[in-house]
Amino acid sequence: MLVVKFGGSAITDKKRPYTYRWGRLRPAAQALRGVRAALIHGAGSFAHPHVRAFGLTPVGIAKTKAALRRQTAMVLEDLAAAGIYAMPIEPSDVFWGRRLARREPIEAALSAGLYPLLHGDVVPSDGGHVVISGDDIAVELASIYRPRAVVFLMDVDGIYTAEPGTPGAVKLRDISGGVAGGAAGIDVTGGIAKKVEAGLAVASLGIPAYYCSIDDVAAVRAIASGGEPETCSAARPSRRP
Repeated sequence: MLVVKFGGSAITDKKRPYTYRWGRLRPAAQALRGVRAALIHGAGSFAHPHVRAFGLTPVGIAKTKAALRRQTAMVLEDLAAAGIYAMPIEPSDVFWGRRLARREPIEAALSAGLYPLLHGDVVPSDGGHVVISGDDIAVELASIYRPRAVVFLMDVDGIYTAEPGTPGAVKLRDISGGVAGGAAGIDVTGGIAKKVEAGLAVASLGIPAYYCSIDDVAAVRAIASGGEPETCSAARPSRRP
């Protein structure tokens, strides 16, 4: 099994509200056909503007949920066009804070040969509603289902020491701690630093986490077949002597 997240920056234009990049995920999705996997999509430009503008108020939550449903419908269509038939599962229905409280919908989808599809969301918790990112969801699913790997598909081809394209920016083959960074556009879930933190949390479970370009189909195929991608950054489990 794999856990695969289609990043919000890759499938939406985070600088333009409600702008979905039709077809961007299809080649990578096609490489997952026949592979048991749980899928996650980032909220991108569909949810972040509302959370930023209204916070976790009733109006902010309602507008965020409405936008996410529109985006998820688009992702479902794109996946189906790639031959990936997904079952949308709203995190607010199955998560309590950052804990997966109800596994049955996910497991029912997997048992039926469907791909459970979750997304960044606003979810209830002991302290009221909170934002849960797709990266948070990836870590929780990894801790429960122990997949072969977790894959973060992004609009860049890995994790860099600085903004990609800037002088001196170097892509990291292996990720340790201490990488900082943000994301283009509005992002209320922590940007690249959050993604690195999530990957390290996955690696601490003994599971590799890969950071690949959503356009790097060869890398996705390699991971799907149980191999090692040559072009991605990775947070790998520590090797014991």
